[in-house]
Amino acid sequence: MGVASKPLLICCTCASCPYKKFRPLPKRCDFREARGVPGKENKQQGECRVCFLFRFQRCKPTYSSTTMDAPVLPMPAPLCLVTNKDGVLALNPAALAVLQEVAQPMVVVAIAGPYRTGKSFLMNRLAQKRTGFPLGPTVQAETKGIWMWCLQHPRQQGVTLVLLDTEGLGDPKKGDSHNDAWIFTLALLLSSTLVYNSIGTIDQKALENLELVTQLSELIRVRDRDKDGNNSVEREDEAEDCEFVRYFPSFVWVVRDFTLELRVGERPISEDEYLEQVLELKHGHGRKVQNYNGTRLCLRNYFPTRKCFVLPPPLGTEECGRMEELPEAALAPRFLQQAAQFCNYVLSSTRLKTLPDGRALTGRALCMLLQSYVEAINSGHLPCLEGAAAVMMANENAAAVAAALEAYTRGMRGLSLPTEPAQLSAAHGEHLHEALIVFQRRSFRDRDQEHQRRLMEQISTEYSHLQEENDEASRQHCKALLAELAQALHTSLARGAYTQPGGYRAYEAERQRLLEGYRQAEGKGPKAEEVLNEFLAERRAEAEAVLKADNALSEAEKQLEDQKQQAQLLEQRQKATAERERQLEALLEDERNSYAQNLQALEAKMKAEAESAQRELQRAMEAKLREQRELLQRGFREQAALMEQELAALRRESNNNSKQELAAYIFDTVRAACDLISTLKLSKLAKSRGTAV
Repeated sequence: MGVASKPLLICCTCASCPYKKFRPLPKRCDFREARGVPGKENKQQGECRVCFLFRFQRCKPTYSSTTMDAPVLPMPAPLCLVTNKDGVLALNPAALAVLQEVAQPMVVVAIAGPYRTGKSFLMNRLAQKRTGFPLGPTVQAETKGIWMWCLQHPRQQGVTLVLLDTEGLGDPKKGDSHNDAWIFTLALLLSSTLVYNSIGTIDQKALENLELVTQLSELIRVRDRDKDGNNSVEREDEAEDCEFVRYFPSFVWVVRDFTLELRVGERPISEDEYLEQVLELKHGHGRKVQNYNGTRLCLRNYFPTRKCFVLPPPLGTEECGRMEELPEAALAPRFLQQAAQFCNYVLSSTRLKTLPDGRALTGRALCMLLQSYVEAINSGHLPCLEGAAAVMMANENAAAVAAALEAYTRGMRGLSLPTEPAQLSAAHGEHLHEALIVFQRRSFRDRDQEHQRRLMEQISTEYSHLQEENDEASRQHCKALLAELAQALHTSLARGAYTQPGGYRAYEAERQRLLEGYRQAEGKGPKAEEVLNEFLAERRAEAEAVLKADNALSEAEKQLEDQKQQAQLLEQRQKATAERERQLEALLEDERNSYAQNLQALEAKMKAEAESAQRELQRAMEAKLREQRELLQRGFREQAALMEQELAALRRESNNNSKQELAAYIFDTVRAACDLISTLKLSKLAKSRGTAV
């Protein structure tokens, strides 16, 4: 791609933007030379706040689909990922294009909270930038929808840091709290750490502002109830509440402009203790108690991993609106210290964004999940976590098959044909191994091994095609070689040199020189003996004519020479047959090796997935156990008993992932793989025997 002569306009709300053309980011552009300038509000010029102008100095070609660890291309500024207008959510294709190119594992940090509370400032600190997410000087909400910034993680090599800044909750200009709920829900589902930012203290009003967490069970479904066949909605809700913890991120509450002393009586307390004190439950069963405990109980159940930071005011009230313009020296030292501690915790403690079984997501996978969630929301349905994950995994597994096949084909097509069968077989084994690595790294929970079997079938088909091409290339090469070596023989025949007495001896001597030259030639490929057999058979009549015309030989000598020719033809036919049999045996050996490689990769993949799933289950159980112990210590036996039911469900699932289950799983998979390999072997054996001479 050449140099872009004009800046490209990126606008996420094209309908309202005065710039009429929407042009998404070109794939694989080199952001290092880009400069993003956010549009500033200017009613006279009609510029748009959500537009960015980028000038690309050069563009790079698209990386191969097998490049799994390519570093993230630095974004000069955030892009709007999800727009929120008139109660309808929409995805920005330009931002999706950037996110889809993230092939590394990701740490996703989202921030939510009331509008005009400084969320964007914290995200810029995490990005280690002075500017980026827009900060505004007025009470007008600055961020609309969800904005995204993809950066190389500053502390983890090979990991991309994705920052999501959400529009403020409770903006009076929106007038739709339901809209807040969906933005909050998307931020929660996309992130591996959710930061909630509020001002003042964590009091009852602050908790009421976070009442959205009590609606999560009404906004999200773990699985499709219609497919489960479970008639008990209440039982289903309880089961899903138990599973939310495996899908939800860790939770960090940041309290801004905090001016109180962290004390209980005379005892100093930590920020985390302050949060836990606020989240303490009340005893009782009345409506007031239920209302009091509602948000607290949801926070405890859904986010067993919780952290709190309190930040003092950064500077005077009049200067808060222009923090972006002020040097760091102008900010309160205590504020900077606490902000640094917050950033240190988030950057060092946030886990990779994963599925519940612990499999890390890439940008492409996260895009598919986001598209499923937004499509469900806009169609009036609830996002189904397992359903969205199933769609994503099916698409990613299909893409993994394509990427692995591409890796195999690219490697094999680099061979120069014809080549010897042993070299072709060695290349097949090498590139099959590469293809399986590509597939295993990109695929997701290929439970019935459907996609891996499909990959092996396609590789087997491609290998068969290559063998056929190699056979044909060998045939053509050998024919051309024999034609070249036989030129002297043809010239002598045309001159009648072999029709004189003693001509047969001269003919036979020239033919032996031809055969010697043919056998000494290298790079003939797998059809060397077969083509030579055909050549000698075609020349049989010619040799008989020369022999018959040679009057210098007696009849007995002619009969002896004829027997030698027949013996030579028989020997060559046997060599051709032996050549085919060796190639057939080599083909079966290739299939055995392919099967062994496939089985080895399959076992390694299944073991890794089982261990990862077990770790995630263990993490969820440990979090629930901590919460249960705390409830028991504080006398909430009823809530602790309910949590015991959740723990029992997690233990049952853990038992289902035991070694016995894994062994049975491997046995079923191996049996299916054996059936496939047997079918391939029989098919190729029948084909080879059908063409035997």
